[in-house]
Amino acid sequence: MIDYFILIFRILIFPGFTFILALTLFCDWIERKIEARIQNRVGPLVAGPGGILQPLADFIKLLTKEDIEPTSVKRFVFKFSPLAAFAMMIFAFCFIPIDGASVLSTTGFTGDLLIILTFATIANFILFLAGWASNNPYGIIGSTRVLTQFLGYDIPLYILALSPAFLAGTLSIFGIVQSQTLPYFLLVPWAFVLFIIVMQAELEKDPFDVPHSESEVVGGLETEYTGAKLAFIHLTRDVQVVFGAALVVTLFLGGPNGPVFFGLPTFWHALWFTLKVILVVIISEYLTTIFARLRIDQVLNLNWKIMLPGAILSLLATLAVINWVIPLVM
Repeated sequence: MIDYFILIFRILIFPGFTFILALTLFCDWIERKIEARIQNRVGPLVAGPGGILQPLADFIKLLTKEDIEPTSVKRFVFKFSPLAAFAMMIFAFCFIPIDGASVLSTTGFTGDLLIILTFATIANFILFLAGWASNNPYGIIGSTRVLTQFLGYDIPLYILALSPAFLAGTLSIFGIVQSQTLPYFLLVPWAFVLFIIVMQAELEKDPFDVPHSESEVVGGLETEYTGAKLAFIHLTRDVQVVFGAALVVTLFLGGPNGPVFFGLPTFWHALWFTLKVILVVIISEYLTTIFARLRIDQVLNLNWKIMLPGAILSLLATLAVINWVIPLVM
């Protein structure tokens, strides 16, 4: 019975849904503050100390707004796709060892790395369906760009994710984390840099935000969404950003690994994981603010002509490190 309550606590509170949601909202506040400072603005200020509760206030406000459905939408997909995409991202997050184990308090299984990458891809596809179901020209164009972009960048993303998997000799996320006595970004820095760039494109953040560029397609796939549906689309986007940062931390920065003081390994693991995620979010937001938006043709050319060959060369270089460099050091 005690184990049952512990499992429920881990799923609903920590390190499950509540913790993931709180971390997402906090990282959203950090992003807003960084972007505001770089643009010589103040950013969130009123809701909570330093405006830290502004993301939560915005979410609650959207939940209370009028929910409007155009008459021409494909009703079932239009209604449930935002919630389905959000649920898919939360489920994928549950495989990440936040406090040294997954949310289900297990060490995962061989191949769960591919599983969570697949879930992220499915969530993006559901968002594409959301724009398609709105039956709006801007929504359809934006969702088509989503489909074109994430299908293209998924290929180098999967290839780059194989670098830490090959270094660890396993496709298990827990195995990859446990094998990082030395963070993998030090062994294969080229894969780390390329992975962050590709992840930036997967998350549709500047300079890769062509699916929802306001100057061209109004708001992209979310143009016809209002109220609670729009709230969950925005929340899904925010969870995707934190999930991408968590994936970088897990594969290249040692996940929750770090020094443990005065016992309490669960607390310290969760603390190091959170700090590393925040660091990656800050790096991602700096990239967002210092680069101008690319055109859609530039986004595609960058993928097929630079990132994909770069990912293949990165994997070959990683294999060279495994076979020739590591044996010499060991």
